[in-house]
Amino acid sequence: MSGPTIYLALLISTLIGAAFHLLRGGTLARMLLYVSTAWVAFFAGNWVSHLLHWELGRIGNLNLFPAILATLIGLVAASILAGPSDKKPPRPRDENEA
Repeated sequence: MSGPTIYLALLISTLIGAAFHLLRGGTLARMLLYVSTAWVAFFAGNWVSHLLHWELGRIGNLNLFPAILATLIGLVAASILAGPSDKKPPRPRDENEA
């Protein structure tokens, strides 16, 4: 892959990861999880599509449809595996409670 292709892939996958975080919400750590997952899944989807010769939505060397599909699957899987993001800290115990 050439430099501009890598930059385009990083831009698209970062936007998808950031949009997923905007929809799901969460902390900065969640955003980093989603963006890094989007990068890995995007490149993995593109690589697998090259191996299978599946060329759909092709822009240069990027197979957009399989890469975006893999990114969405990866983000949903990461969200499920990470668990709920709105965990509340435990309530402090009162001295009078037994």
